[in-house]
Amino acid sequence: MTAVITAWSAVSPFGYGRAAFADGLRAGRTRNLVPDFVIADHLGAKGTGSMDRSSALAVATVGRLLKDDGPVPTDATTGVVLGTTSGSTRTQFEFTSESLVRRKPYFVNPAVMPYALMNSAAAQCAIWHRLTGPNSTIANGRMSGLVALRYALRLLAAGRATGIVCGAVEEHSEQRELVERHLRGGADVPVGEGCAVLFLEPAGTASAGLAEVAAVHTRLAFDAPERALAECLRDALRTAGVRPGPTLAVALSSAEPALRNVELSAVDEVLGRNVTSVVEPAALLGDAGAVAGMFQVAALLSLPASRAQWAAVPCADRDGMVGCALLRLPGAEAFG
Repeated sequence: MTAVITAWSAVSPFGYGRAAFADGLRAGRTRNLVPDFVIADHLGAKGTGSMDRSSALAVATVGRLLKDDGPVPTDATTGVVLGTTSGSTRTQFEFTSESLVRRKPYFVNPAVMPYALMNSAAAQCAIWHRLTGPNSTIANGRMSGLVALRYALRLLAAGRATGIVCGAVEEHSEQRELVERHLRGGADVPVGEGCAVLFLEPAGTASAGLAEVAAVHTRLAFDAPERALAECLRDALRTAGVRPGPTLAVALSSAEPALRNVELSAVDEVLGRNVTSVVEPAALLGDAGAVAGMFQVAALLSLPASRAQWAAVPCADRDGMVGCALLRLPGAEAFG
């Protein structure tokens, strides 16, 4: 089953909303932190005293999707699927520390506990915005955005929801920088943050669409990730029933040279000279972790309408997971 993207929004280092994201991408601004994001200023003081940055970014972004970058037709079955690496690294570190150093019996702040769980952001989005359909958290590193997209397609295909708020979120913190530096063997790479969300409806029921999600495929590569990713690209093209043509855009995911080379190698092998546009949000925003895939989709949706008819979203992660989504853009064929 395919689905249509009928709205999207982002809170990113480029600013607030999809217009700010498109403008920042077009201007080539280089920054990795969401500007002036104070939780109480954006969500109010009530109910936010213990809220972590990750949950707040997600709640704020979904709010923009529903109110500013929509309109979005929600009902009792509208669901939320949100990707993350592991939730708020800072909250988890601090909560664990308090459990060890506070006086016996190690009194911790109970209000912080819900935000130490990786499903906090998705749950808060549903609570704040009264989204009562399926609520799921996908924890899959840099692949989280694509895997969340695939999971959302399954919910729609099964009739579990009439619409899905699908996205991913990642926060910046000193604790996350420490973890990322350790995973890279001490190498420093700019660590980004933000949230991007799409609204998905079943193809054929949406009145108008910005793009159709024609296919999403993932693989686990024990070795030769370039070959595995190339097969994902081929699978996506076969699923969509399309041959590569000279109107295909690509958005790369990684700021890490080794992973970027994996993506470029696979794209070159399968798509070759048919690629007319390549965008790299990670080169401007840094390693955005779980939200990287959704920033890729946002970048492709920000392209001028005449630039491409199809768009590929390849992604490779350091744990061997690879994947690709294929989007049909307006002008390729009628949809929606």
